[in-house]
Amino acid sequence: MTTNTLSTSKPCSSDASAGVKPLCLDIAYTPDSDDVFNFYAWEHDKIGLSHANTLATFHRNHIIALNHAAEQGTYDVVGVSSVAYPRLADRYAVLATGNSVGRGYGPVLVSKHYDDVNQLRGKRVGVAGIPTTGGCLAMMYCPGAEYIEMQFDLIADAVVRGELDAGVMIHEELLFYPDKGLHRVRDLGVAWCDDTGLPLPVGLNLVRRSLGQELMHDIQHTCRRSMAWARENFDEAFAFASGFGRGCAQDHVAMFSNADTECLPADVRKAMGLMFKRIAELGLGPAIGEAEIIDA
Repeated sequence: MTTNTLSTSKPCSSDASAGVKPLCLDIAYTPDSDDVFNFYAWEHDKIGLSHANTLATFHRNHIIALNHAAEQGTYDVVGVSSVAYPRLADRYAVLATGNSVGRGYGPVLVSKHYDDVNQLRGKRVGVAGIPTTGGCLAMMYCPGAEYIEMQFDLIADAVVRGELDAGVMIHEELLFYPDKGLHRVRDLGVAWCDDTGLPLPVGLNLVRRSLGQELMHDIQHTCRRSMAWARENFDEAFAFASGFGRGCAQDHVAMFSNADTECLPADVRKAMGLMFKRIAELGLGPAIGEAEIIDA
């Protein structure tokens, strides 16, 4: 069962036949078509954990809420902005499956009246939050602006109304903003890729370390099987996933549910290390060593 809020959607109950209370995992992801697609099979009992007497309850919420929830330790498995990870590394490891990667694309800085990042110094730029990947990229590649935190799907309209001078588009807003009469000032994902020569780690799928290695690996394997099932049964999984977002699910799933999502390749792992270093340099998180990645 799934909820769109931070509350628990279904409490675990005791197994009367065995007299043993099951372990209940709380799993949270964004209400975006790619994440919905990836978790569809697990959430709808097409596949499941091999770990005995373990149940899963699913939740959905926007990325900034999930970042905050991860800091509070609310969930056992949670999707977060990659830039949030340094503050979570002592409690969470990174699952090799379910991560969002941009190769030559990513969050986009848009405006109605401005055409260059230099024109935005001192101007109001909407971001989904700090730290979010889009917000931190704006700090890197649009320096000197005044960054205003706002729910991601409200930013475009605020730019249209003139309440913001520019805004950072994420999720399906990446594909939808031209319909609002806005234009691209800079593709921040391209800026990262050109600057570093590496792909952009946009979002990470985390697992609580205290679950132990055996269960963490079981969860990783289940995430990978869930994504494989969705690919093999694309029409069913996509029909459900397409009910989320701005109606751009086909393009969005292709962008962020792909081979990089199935298993983090070496260049993305390298990019993560560089991202974490830059976050520390910006003073937005602690310096950390190499991230622990749970491979199947």
